[in-house]
Amino acid sequence: MSVKSWIPGLYLEWKNLNYYVPAKEHNNYNFWQTCQVQKDVQILNNVSGHMKTGDLVAVLGCSGAGKTTLLAAISQRLRGNLTGDVVVNSVAMERTQMIRISSFLPQFDINVQTFTAYEHLYFMSHFKMHRKTTKTQKRQRVNDLLWAVGLRDVAHTRLQHLSGGERKRLSLAEELITDPPFLFCDEPTTGLDSYNAYSVVKTLRHLCTRRRLNLDSLTTLYGEDTPQSSLSTESSPTSSIEMESFNTVTNSDKSLSNTNLKRRHKKAVMCSIHQPTSDIYELFTHIILMDAGRVVYQGTTEEAKDFFIRLGYILPQNCNPADFYLKTISDSHTNRTDGSLIKRKYDYQISGLYGGSWLLPKYYAGDYLSKYKNFEKIWWPFQVYLLLKRLITEDLRNMQPGLIGLGLFMITSVTLAIMYSGVVHMTQTSIQDIDGSIFMLSNEIVFTFSYGVAYVFPSALPIIRREVGEGTYSLSAYYVAVVLAYLPVAFFKSFLFFSVVYGFIYFERGFALYLNMGLVLSLSAVVATGYGLFISSIFETEKMSTECAAPFDLLFLIFGGAYYNVDSLPFLKYLSLFFYSNEALMYSFWIDVDNIECSENVEHPCFKNGYEILQYSSYRTDPGTFWFDCIGLLIIAAIFNILAFCFIRKYVKRCGYY
Repeated sequence: MSVKSWIPGLYLEWKNLNYYVPAKEHNNYNFWQTCQVQKDVQILNNVSGHMKTGDLVAVLGCSGAGKTTLLAAISQRLRGNLTGDVVVNSVAMERTQMIRISSFLPQFDINVQTFTAYEHLYFMSHFKMHRKTTKTQKRQRVNDLLWAVGLRDVAHTRLQHLSGGERKRLSLAEELITDPPFLFCDEPTTGLDSYNAYSVVKTLRHLCTRRRLNLDSLTTLYGEDTPQSSLSTESSPTSSIEMESFNTVTNSDKSLSNTNLKRRHKKAVMCSIHQPTSDIYELFTHIILMDAGRVVYQGTTEEAKDFFIRLGYILPQNCNPADFYLKTISDSHTNRTDGSLIKRKYDYQISGLYGGSWLLPKYYAGDYLSKYKNFEKIWWPFQVYLLLKRLITEDLRNMQPGLIGLGLFMITSVTLAIMYSGVVHMTQTSIQDIDGSIFMLSNEIVFTFSYGVAYVFPSALPIIRREVGEGTYSLSAYYVAVVLAYLPVAFFKSFLFFSVVYGFIYFERGFALYLNMGLVLSLSAVVATGYGLFISSIFETEKMSTECAAPFDLLFLIFGGAYYNVDSLPFLKYLSLFFYSNEALMYSFWIDVDNIECSENVEHPCFKNGYEILQYSSYRTDPGTFWFDCIGLLIIAAIFNILAFCFIRKYVKRCGYY
């Protein structure tokens, strides 16, 4: 292969990165008064550097040195007050561009635990690959990635049953779906034993140093450079992946392979890492030493030793270099020199390097980066469909909590049915019992469904921040999928709940009443779900969501008409979901009641028909009341969901990716 057929390396450079976060300083003047002074804390202090494809860079530093922040800043995953420039081959990168050409592997696994390894990668391939990619190509990519990271034997094992090392390798495979030239890993060895930690870093080193063919199938990309056919013949017949054969190559695959056959390139990987062993340290080609948000040293691992020797710090024999460098920086704090000697020496070495222009004029590989710029995600409706499918699959595979909740819900239904059984006889004394049963139906539905979803967003926020922040799918598609997932549940559980009560209490009134009241309760459940999602979106923890919902519940109950005369609240009552629910249920039950027994010599008011009862309760009696309340419930549900979506979007934009 000629030299002209090789793509020049990609150079990633960052210059004068500064990052500030707000903090509050409390000065107690006395026991009763506290003065709060707002100030900014600088996390990154004028950081500059570079790396190129083929480099495996380790970012070392004590806790709080700014390692993770540096990775997030270079990869443009940070939100907030970040200044400086990030450039690839002399072309400035915007946030969306940098996210497209790089991947960020977080420190902790953030995935749906009920999915298998194969299902997870196949699901993510729909979002990360071009929308014109065929299903065969996606399955081939997933199979190849599982083979590349050594997970073929556990391909059909759920994530919750994988070991720590296997989860790390699966997360790495997920980030390699797009085949990015730059990969950022936040402490990839955290929680792993020495063997698994070495295996993960060795895989990263292989990605950096292995010259590989840029084929659509990655089987030959991360393994030996052998033909596809030879790989398929060596595959074990007992492999856990049986759904796709490796020797299946479509015409589109062949044409794509012929197009990209002559292009070869490497990757650049940057890792923040804590206390690497000497074996792991030797795998890195470059290191960056950080201290208090500043770069103390950046260069190759071989040059680092000479750098410290020139400063008078000699590496002891049989000593781990990483431990020695970190100890040297830590000792400088103890001696109150604050690493100034090392920092001055490094500043002298790079003096003028990042001054006016970039390091070196380099050839811009526009052909290579153009495929990332021309990337097109799948259509929005298909995003909703896939996310809805994932939510439903997760619920079906984790049914125990849902079945327990349904059982308790039905116990409540049976209790209400027994307590109010036989109260439908139209007498003056049964009016209060019937109204009480209707009010209890409405309350039980609303509170059960609203508090039943209070945990949704606090528990899903890590996944939302990661996947939406990465541009995997739109936040609106995720939210619509969540709402659609709860709609059938709301109707099913509401009618099931009401069926028991109807059989004991309202059976004599006919099937039309069952349909009308069941519809109202179902719409109330939909509104309650929106209300619960709204409460869930305001706070970041489930505990805060449930505790702070009490004031809202109180106001809605007061405006609902059961505890307060709604005629004195002509406008506020329309803000309460209880009002629409109670009025529609009361209207459905009482509007057709024409005659109620009225005994003589009774001290309380005597109601002769259902019309008088509705008027006494300050509820509407015109023919359009039922549908007016149904539409009102839908409008309230829409308002709650819009507010919840706005709060979630604001949170994701404010907090950023990591």
